[in-house]
Amino acid sequence: MLFGITYETWVTVCKMYFTLKIGTKKAYLQCFPFSKLSEEDQKYIISVPFFEKYINSGAFVMFKAVMLRTENFIQKSDNSFRDASLVSPILYLILQSIGKEISLKYISERPNNIEVYYAGSYEHMRPLYKQDYDDFFKSINVDLEQYQYFIKTDISNFFSNINLDVLMRQIDIVCNCNTPQISQIHLRLYKELFAYCGDGKFPLIDNSVVSSYLASVIYLDPIDCKIYQYIEKNISVFTDFRIIRYVDDMYILVSSEKPIETLYTTYNEIRNEYSSILKEIGLTLNSIKCCIKPTYEINDELKKSLYDEYVNDKKCDIETLFKGQLLCFINDIRKELSVNHYITIEKYNNFIDKHFSSADIEFTGNEVFNYFIYENKSEFESNETVTAIVQLIEQDVSFIYIDPKRLTIMIMNTHNDSAIKIFLNQLFIRNRANKWNSYDTTIAIAYLIQSQFRHIDLLEIFKDKCPELYRYYDIFCRSSFCHLEQEKHAEKFLSIINGEKKSFFLYYMYLIEQHKNNNLAMFAYFKNFFDRITAHLAFITHYEPNAKRPNYKRYYKEGDTKKFYAQVKNVDVDNIIQEAHILRNANPLSHASADLIDRDSPSKDIRDSIDNLNSLIDEFCQLRGI
Repeated sequence: MLFGITYETWVTVCKMYFTLKIGTKKAYLQCFPFSKLSEEDQKYIISVPFFEKYINSGAFVMFKAVMLRTENFIQKSDNSFRDASLVSPILYLILQSIGKEISLKYISERPNNIEVYYAGSYEHMRPLYKQDYDDFFKSINVDLEQYQYFIKTDISNFFSNINLDVLMRQIDIVCNCNTPQISQIHLRLYKELFAYCGDGKFPLIDNSVVSSYLASVIYLDPIDCKIYQYIEKNISVFTDFRIIRYVDDMYILVSSEKPIETLYTTYNEIRNEYSSILKEIGLTLNSIKCCIKPTYEINDELKKSLYDEYVNDKKCDIETLFKGQLLCFINDIRKELSVNHYITIEKYNNFIDKHFSSADIEFTGNEVFNYFIYENKSEFESNETVTAIVQLIEQDVSFIYIDPKRLTIMIMNTHNDSAIKIFLNQLFIRNRANKWNSYDTTIAIAYLIQSQFRHIDLLEIFKDKCPELYRYYDIFCRSSFCHLEQEKHAEKFLSIINGEKKSFFLYYMYLIEQHKNNNLAMFAYFKNFFDRITAHLAFITHYEPNAKRPNYKRYYKEGDTKKFYAQVKNVDVDNIIQEAHILRNANPLSHASADLIDRDSPSKDIRDSIDNLNSLIDEFCQLRGI
């Protein structure tokens, strides 16, 4: 297993995402490709032959489509963009599988009095955050009467500041402290894959259990232990305490006989200590969002998910409680635009809180608004509401840029041809005026997903403005993505290598270093891959008639390599191989001479040599009918 993924894990992870509701699959660009899989496609992907050929061997790294990674357009509540990635569906499943394998081996060091929840669950094989957030909320409330106060903490830009070296070291320390469970090669492969998917950083990917698990459970594990031990040993004014955390939001429930006015010094001490501990692993405490309050005020801080059916054993009828509020919300936006001719993000969020918040429930305004946009569209059955949205669009369609995804879906929920036409026309006007930006891209993505990518003209703009995103659509969203054999060049290599994992490892590391623009390392790995491929070619063409296996020790030699490829007549074999060996022998990553330190070898020479070696393989294969 090149990447340490067992067949059992592969099947379990695949089924976790294949069984998502169709509406969920079609709500996110990352998950949309799963909606294009037939039952037969799903059976094929989880089959033993597929697993053995592509996953277990590591052969998937040879396929450009599988290794596709580009930026995704995910917004924060303040309308700015997260540093998020979009990866191929196969690579997405591989990432989740790696996370599952790590979770099976990682045993947390934190005391039992600390509970940690994250978005999804490997234990229960849940891919979405809904149930786990509800469990978190229930856990906090179950014994709330036993505690008088709570301390809340928050970490600034948590995911974007996770250090992959620190993360992998923590996995290594815990999983390999007694009996080695994750090899050093696997740790290296994982780290490089995470960095590749995150464009050099910890990967933030839509609905990714692995990202949330690694960040929440593993990365903060020693931090939880340190702050717990500090409180236990140094804080005498607490008679009891308990720590519950959801991702990076930590709540310390506190029992104390002291009045809260006397605890602020203690609170500051804990906050400062926590901040210092976080600094050790490159994280920063968001002091503005930290507080100490009586527990009866906890719901002012704790944000409840909509997806728990019951709140305090009472069923919440959101539709009834907020009936007509979408219309009021739209009318307030219209009034604001009429008076000021624009609307700020602050004003917009105030309108959401005004119309979708209630003192009777713990749901946030944003959560209720999301519910009406994504989950329950009953309000859009009102002609009055639809008319108001149409009038708003006719008044000033630019308002959608303040919240592109949700407002685009809101407009589409009207099913009003006039409204949708006006809204789309705005995109075309901006494109013709060369004003297209990331918000337009977000709007286009939302529309295309909801319309099943059926707008040809918009797709053409998409192709021009966002070629990598268009490529993602073209490969994975038009039809099933499971037929990897269509990538003939990669399949040719698979037939040559025949499942030999070391070759896939070398090619993978070549890709990784290429992505990082580390030319010396890139060439070192590719030259080793070329030598190994040459040995395979010699074996399958019976160049050495009596050989029982590829002779890997022979074809790193310049002379033997030239002799083997001498049968290729269409290229300058001697010069190509000579130049490659000069670069290899001068490369400080490959040879002790390290001559490249003393002379300048342009990156073009290195890349040209790789291209020439690839051409040499292709010419040989064509000659021999491989």
